[in-house]
Amino acid sequence: MSQIYSPIVVLLLLAAVDHKPVQGAEKLVTTQSPAPVIGSSSAAESTVTNYKYETRGRRDPFRTLDVTNTIQATAAPLVRPAGPKGQLVSEIKLMGIVKSKDGIMGVIQGYRGRTFFIHSGDDLYDGKVLEIRNDSLLLNQILTDSFGKKISQQVVKKLHPTRGEGTNEK
Repeated sequence: MSQIYSPIVVLLLLAAVDHKPVQGAEKLVTTQSPAPVIGSSSAAESTVTNYKYETRGRRDPFRTLDVTNTIQATAAPLVRPAGPKGQLVSEIKLMGIVKSKDGIMGVIQGYRGRTFFIHSGDDLYDGKVLEIRNDSLLLNQILTDSFGKKISQQVVKKLHPTRGEGTNEK
């Protein structure tokens, strides 16, 4: 039992002993220079105005990594031009193909259910008709990514699309 109390007594005696400060510690503290003032507006402004981010092949850390949402089609215009030029590629649906002695043309249904006849080379709001085939329509759609760069992609609109080919119908 005395063996248990003896370490406790030693610890209490050590805690009760008055520690004297080391000589020269006061000089050490007083000889140090004060830290520079961080709140100085002139120092902060000079570092901010002179800073320029250099990419050196790295990506910008403040740009989003979600690429799928950053590439977008052109937003629908508030005031649309008349005819097929006011139709977005994503809005049109191929309703039929018409063959005549003048050539082949497509019948599309666009915004608000309006029907138009289109030929190869016709312009749309965000694209162009490249080719009209017997059962499909080949379009060139112009997209814009988050950096403002124009990207073009080819879109095929089929006359009788199968399930999952760009339509929500079953």
